[in-house]
Amino acid sequence: MKKVALKNTLAFALFLAGMTALQAMAHISYSGRDFGSFTGAFAQSQTITNQSFTGRHGWVDGTDADWGDSHRLRAYRFHLDNEADVTISFQDQAFTTSTGASVLGGINAGFTLYSGLAHTAPFAADHDGAAGSVAIRDAIAGAGNTEGSFRALTTWSLTNDDNDPASVFTYVGHAYDGSVDYGSGVIAGGDGVADNFVSQTFHLAAGDYTIFVGGTDYSDQVAPWSSYGVEGMVSVVPEPEIYAMLLAGLGLVGFAAKRRRIAQGESGNINPAYC
Repeated sequence: MKKVALKNTLAFALFLAGMTALQAMAHISYSGRDFGSFTGAFAQSQTITNQSFTGRHGWVDGTDADWGDSHRLRAYRFHLDNEADVTISFQDQAFTTSTGASVLGGINAGFTLYSGLAHTAPFAADHDGAAGSVAIRDAIAGAGNTEGSFRALTTWSLTNDDNDPASVFTYVGHAYDGSVDYGSGVIAGGDGVADNFVSQTFHLAAGDYTIFVGGTDYSDQVAPWSSYGVEGMVSVVPEPEIYAMLLAGLGLVGFAAKRRRIAQGESGNINPAYC
């Protein structure tokens, strides 16, 4: 009897551990995926490598009527101080983790850019399974009609277990590798060439931005799923007006330096005997 009770207890503990792990996977985090802050006043770029997501369908699943599960994607963030053109690129990357696990290449990625950020510390992390997140999507799509909170082609929101005010991801634009049609027509935004690389340029105002990236293989929705690697890059090009202002400023600095050198030279030519 004791052995049976112990066995049941262990089984229940493993079940709880598994549920906790699954829930944690669904939490939105920017850990290791923060491109940082860009001034927008001069050309800058930042690359993040050795990131991965599970399955090849995370992004494209958010383009259908029943939405998608955000833990099949990865969230990135960046901040822009000034208005600028921003190019966002992702490509596949095979690598080996610190524990020796193999992460596959070959992904055809899609991504969506939003203004706004998910909750970060000290707030609890957002996730699809939070009661508030479920209530938000049930109010829009009807109870039980969605697979998750992620929407690739429009604005969406979710919250955390503390039911803090919802994090709102305001849609800016999207792009994906190749061309996808799962029965309702080709999804707009594809680059037409499935070559494991996707890139798009956006004209952005100053602010905080989130990028969600995942796979575009709609048929890959039956577990188990493998882990696929991705490398991301954000490049910022200043507005022409800002370039002009910088050049004008440099010109003024150069003019002032020249005047100073001339003045110093003239001062140096004065004969001390006449002072």
